[in-house]
Amino acid sequence: KGKLLGCKDQRGGYKNLYFANYDDYDFVIAAHQVTSLGSLEDVFKYEVKATTNTLTETGTSSQDNGTFLNAQSLAVTLPKLSADLQAQVQLICAGRPYVFVEDYNGNILLVGAANGTMANCTKVTGGAGADLSGFTLTITGEESNLSPFLDSATKTALMTLVSSAVVS
Repeated sequence: KGKLLGCKDQRGGYKNLYFANYDDYDFVIAAHQVTSLGSLEDVFKYEVKATTNTLTETGTSSQDNGTFLNAQSLAVTLPKLSADLQAQVQLICAGRPYVFVEDYNGNILLVGAANGTMANCTKVTGGAGADLSGFTLTITGEESNLSPFLDSATKTALMTLVSSAVVS
């Protein structure tokens, strides 16, 4: 299929991340869409600003090997140092979470759909008064496919699983 030039109605960046502990939830993925979250019970919402947070996916194919690998990289900035946030960041970095990424266009993507993700974190206090005092995370995944979109029913189902426990 081809693609026509569309309207200029898209916005870059994402506004929310939803983390889920890695487990075999039996996600149902068909035609590049998640159509069921299986047995997933809890997700944890992190609100973020679009300006310092990006999702980049790079597919690499090898004609010699007959393989395709999709490298996923999620840059996350979490401002405001606190012991509570630090504890959560450390859990994210010690685990292999699934990450649901909600963008400004109404899409939710599942990063690490088959294999989960790995996270590296940096804690910074900043030097100048306007510098970041918080955490930066680089979350990576390696998948056979690009991150699938959640269909509308699955987006609704995801929102019902958001934990009310938050870091203040």
